[in-house]
Amino acid sequence: MAGSHDGRVCLCDRADGTCAGLAVRRLSLARVQDLAEEIWTASSGDLLPARPAADPRSSRAGASAQAAYLRRREQERQSWGLDWAWWSLAVIGAALAGATLVGATVGSWLAMPAALLLAAWTGQRLRFRLSLEATICRRLAATQRRTAALLASLADEGWQVLHDVTLPGWLDSLEHLAVGPNGVWVVASWRRPRRLLGGTVPVEVVHGLRSQAEGVAEVLDGWAQVPVRALLCVHGAWSGTGQLLHDVLVTAPRQLTDAIQGHGAPLPPGELEGATTRLLQLLRPAA
Repeated sequence: MAGSHDGRVCLCDRADGTCAGLAVRRLSLARVQDLAEEIWTASSGDLLPARPAADPRSSRAGASAQAAYLRRREQERQSWGLDWAWWSLAVIGAALAGATLVGATVGSWLAMPAALLLAAWTGQRLRFRLSLEATICRRLAATQRRTAALLASLADEGWQVLHDVTLPGWLDSLEHLAVGPNGVWVVASWRRPRRLLGGTVPVEVVHGLRSQAEGVAEVLDGWAQVPVRALLCVHGAWSGTGQLLHDVLVTAPRQLTDAIQGHGAPLPPGELEGATTRLLQLLRPAA
């Protein structure tokens, strides 16, 4: 997988954000602390003082990706070679120098246009630019919010819909989780890059989502006999709606809720209630 982590900076060259290191960079400080406590308890057997458990229903779609974007943007602004004062001086200096040179060699009539062109060119060259990693995090957050807006109709019909939550011991987060009459749905958002031709979904995206669904099924085993399905909502031009890729249902946004509601028979109320209770007990906000 294209990506690296040197202890300080995670580099990712995938426009869809599928680098493993990027998932690590999206972890909030609170989530890192939770993982550290879980590792300590598992390795030593000593229980740390309990902290109030956060309600997973309080989590917002794209929260961890948005928080990672803001952290990354602030770091990059602080390490920017120029602050705004020096940037402004550079732009003004280039404009004045260009106006003086052109006015002396060509004529005063061309001095002002030359100054404006040089100012625009200098400002563009020296402006602050977000890194690819920060841009990916911002896009991920926006895409997840769009998927959450589509899932809102299920919540209005009585489904339990959660966003950006995680299970104890998990590094990554569940982008969306919908619990309703036909079972549990683990939903992920993915935007097809414009440069990607055809309808190919990266295999690591599909396998990762399927692993998440399997993990949710494991924690429900013995608590509720409900099916756990995985669904990938592909944003952007997509012609493969309704396809099954490695046991993952792939659909376009406009068919998202119909795809979820149209699979499987209704479950006994008791099983559904047991699954919902168990998940609300275990899941925590990822951000």
